[in-house]
Amino acid sequence: MKILKTGHYICVLLILCGTLSGQSSMPKLPGFYLSPYENEQVTTFSFGSDIRIHINAACPDSFDTGKPVGLVLYALPNGNTIEQTMGKQMEAGDDWHYDIQHIGAQTRFLRHRISDYNIVVVYLETSQKSWPAWKNEHPNHAEIINNLTDYLKSCFKSMNPFIVLTGHSGGGRFTFSFMDGVSAIPGDVKRILFLDSNYGYEHMYGDQMIQWLNAASDHYLTVIAYNDSVALYNGEPIVSPARGTWYRSRIMQRYMTDLFSFTTSEDEDFIRHSALDGRLRFILKKNPEQAILHTVQVEKNGFIHGMLTGTAGENQGYEYYGERAYGDEIQAEVFHATGLQIPLRSEDAKTGAEFMQSIMNLSFQDREQAIWDEISTGNIPHFLRELKRMEATFTDANSMSHTVSYQVMPDYLSIGSDDDFCRIPMGPITAQRIADRFGGSMPTRKLVDHIYVNAEVKLEPVTYPWSEESVKVSRFIEHNEDIEALRLAADGKLGQLMGGLKKDVVISNLITDPSRPNHVVIYGWHKLDGTPWQPLYNGHSASYVDYSHGIRLLYGMVMIDDEEKDIRTILRDPVFYKILSDETGPMVQPTYIADASLPAKPKSWGVTTDSNGSIKISVTPDPAVDSYRLYSSRDGLTFQSAASFGSSEYILDTGGQDTLLFFKLQAENSAGLSGETEVLGVYSVSGLEPDILLIYGFDRASTGNTYDFIRYHAHAVKELGLPFVSATNEAVTGDLISLGEYTVADYILGDESTVDETFSTGEQAKVKTFLQAGGRLFVSGSEIAWDLDYKGSSTDKDFFRNFFKAQYTADAPGNVSGTHYSAEGIEGGLFDGISDITFDNGTHGTLDVKWADAMTGVNGGKNVIRYKNVSTHTIGGVSFEGLFPGGSVPGKIVYMGFPFETVYPAETREILMEKVLTFLQKDPSAVEDVEKELPTNFFLAQNYPNPFNPVTTIRYGLPSEKVVHLQIFDINGKLVNTLTHESQAAGYYTVQWDGHSQSGHPVSSGLYICHLKSGDFSSSKKMMFVK
Repeated sequence: MKILKTGHYICVLLILCGTLSGQSSMPKLPGFYLSPYENEQVTTFSFGSDIRIHINAACPDSFDTGKPVGLVLYALPNGNTIEQTMGKQMEAGDDWHYDIQHIGAQTRFLRHRISDYNIVVVYLETSQKSWPAWKNEHPNHAEIINNLTDYLKSCFKSMNPFIVLTGHSGGGRFTFSFMDGVSAIPGDVKRILFLDSNYGYEHMYGDQMIQWLNAASDHYLTVIAYNDSVALYNGEPIVSPARGTWYRSRIMQRYMTDLFSFTTSEDEDFIRHSALDGRLRFILKKNPEQAILHTVQVEKNGFIHGMLTGTAGENQGYEYYGERAYGDEIQAEVFHATGLQIPLRSEDAKTGAEFMQSIMNLSFQDREQAIWDEISTGNIPHFLRELKRMEATFTDANSMSHTVSYQVMPDYLSIGSDDDFCRIPMGPITAQRIADRFGGSMPTRKLVDHIYVNAEVKLEPVTYPWSEESVKVSRFIEHNEDIEALRLAADGKLGQLMGGLKKDVVISNLITDPSRPNHVVIYGWHKLDGTPWQPLYNGHSASYVDYSHGIRLLYGMVMIDDEEKDIRTILRDPVFYKILSDETGPMVQPTYIADASLPAKPKSWGVTTDSNGSIKISVTPDPAVDSYRLYSSRDGLTFQSAASFGSSEYILDTGGQDTLLFFKLQAENSAGLSGETEVLGVYSVSGLEPDILLIYGFDRASTGNTYDFIRYHAHAVKELGLPFVSATNEAVTGDLISLGEYTVADYILGDESTVDETFSTGEQAKVKTFLQAGGRLFVSGSEIAWDLDYKGSSTDKDFFRNFFKAQYTADAPGNVSGTHYSAEGIEGGLFDGISDITFDNGTHGTLDVKWADAMTGVNGGKNVIRYKNVSTHTIGGVSFEGLFPGGSVPGKIVYMGFPFETVYPAETREILMEKVLTFLQKDPSAVEDVEKELPTNFFLAQNYPNPFNPVTTIRYGLPSEKVVHLQIFDINGKLVNTLTHESQAAGYYTVQWDGHSQSGHPVSSGLYICHLKSGDFSSSKKMMFVK
């Protein structure tokens, strides 16, 4: 076996051009990048799943590779982050934790005074923000910490590294856990420094430290503590007498007096114990004020002092517990580096050839584990760490342009060094684990194309006929060697952006293809003419890997219009997904590993109003959700954060003003945020109860579906001055919102089809009940007839033909798709006189309605819309009024075979909506079937029109003969007019009121109450009279 080797190559992970304080003439340490503060060399990565590491070394010009490296392992205090521990200059609103340690600035001070070794500070943070809590969760804590220490030393092996064990507060547990893993403290531990952190001291640790101190004259132990046994918080002790560092430090010192001769000095502030010519120090701060001085000991030059005790630099240029000696060294801002967080490569790591040989005969599972073990611990070439920044202008689903900047590896994931590496195919789960660990992502198809177009070196794909050898490690090696031969022949350099090498494992909507679960999605391998060898494909299971597969990682954050965004968040967004993806619809799961801990996107929710006119957000409870984030908008496009609430309801006071508002939600728990919901809306009118319910049921991830099409319905209804509320179809089927509380329901379905179901069995039952009780339904969509009548079950067909009063004839006007996009009203129908109804062909901001349903009215359904320029399959809309099967009250329906929201321009939509609502809100025409049926319950319907001028119609029903009192009152309860006061037989009745009082005088504009009383039944409706 042979792995091609290349010449030595020194790589830079990331240089932030334009932000550096100066450029260095010396090369950086491998795997590091430069900070803007004194050009310090830094890197950040994870060790295991819950330890975060940040390493800080001096700038390349100051770092002397001929001197030893002192690895200062600084275990963070409880509740602090790495950034807070480093510190920054404080500004208004900053968290106080940034101002209590300043290890970054104290390190800079030390570097000006220590010249015999290179200080490299390793900040160690746990996901629990507590080393004691971390230790309790890891029975093998000692093994992990010692492995971590050995790994860090191996990264600097050629620089003769030694160790300093230190930390503040709970960080002392790291030091004791290190001791738990060794029988004797190793000789390369040169200094142990407890910064008020030796809570966990026991004499067994004292024995180890005594032995270690006696082993060599360059071993130093410093203990800094204060009298916390008397410290009070709100008048109560903060620790018990035997649990604080004061007690632990004193018993530790006393235990050592049997072996070491101490010199003790005491003044009003301190008790100081010193032994072994200053190599052993106990510095104990008195506390007569009973104050909490825990962090003050660090802040007041504690880290500086602990690092210099026993040396010639002690007390030079600083005073322990004096003024900050490092004030000029404090950095101005927190420095957040961008780029993949890849661990440093150990100098003991396997070469590419060694690793490939080691996996030659492993099973798939064992090989994947071996790949994970190597790459997750940083065994990748350095040239892959210098990401390439890509710039582009991409459009979103609303055709809005955005400037985009993202970072990508120049080549495919490899194992080994720059001199000896092999590109390594792997399964998508392992690739996803690596991407997640490094803070990265795999590309989409769109980005694979963009990367290839911008590749600096393009190679012709190296292919072999498929055989059983294609999935073997020997073929992986052969393919790598052939790629390298082509690269060298093309004079390609390591670190240049490469194209044409491999098929990319991509993130895609096909990851969640229900017909192919647990499959890998591949794409690319572009030929020199720019066409991909491999189309988007998910035919292989996730355990299939051949030589052609490659993993190219992107940094997981992307700049969009100069704002940093998470790639996964963008891909889940119903509008922004199109910036990074050319597939249909947003990605529900832009990862191969579903995060089961993340909350699901809320599906069942609604926006209504209460009796006070306030807006009520209702959500079906989800036990996995801690709270909800609510976003509001006045136009349905630009949203801002409105509230966060933890219950299933939230009341938003709008001040009682007539208001059109739009909303969307995100669910939140400790793991993070769900995707955003569809947009819902509400229009409140002072004094009027909303009688129209808009129902959003368009869940299909169609091209153009921005999940905000409610905007088109909302504005059209608002133009008529009619209030409305809205809900998702799941809220209706789940009884969160009741259809029966509203007179009119408007179902928004877009091109919802068979996969997502236009009307499920549960929804059909709700709609049937609604229409049987006299409900009025407006429904539009381009795949309803196809789904229910052509593809549907016998139950679906019965529902469609008897309740929608239509029958499917073709899947498109004239049975030709993508051709006919216009219609007109039919004479004598409710749209009579509307001669030009045009709907979107994909160029007007919504959907390309290529497949508008063609139908014909049946069972009393009346054809009301005709497609233009076709001679067959011409009908695009049906209406009906009367009694539905099994019904007790006549109802109505208007059904359109294309989505209302796709009609343009807005003026046409408004005319259509006016026609629809005028028809629906008017009493159904008397029909023979209705006359034969009597109401089963008393009812008073909402007047129509409302608001009104000059006349409105009031409708009510009586199941039996009763005396009826139908009266009009003003808002103060004063009787205005009695419209009916007589005994009436069972039946349906309508009465008109023309806005006059009992005495015949016209009433003033305002709110009036219509009240019906008949026997024990009474009901009231609000009416608005306008002039």
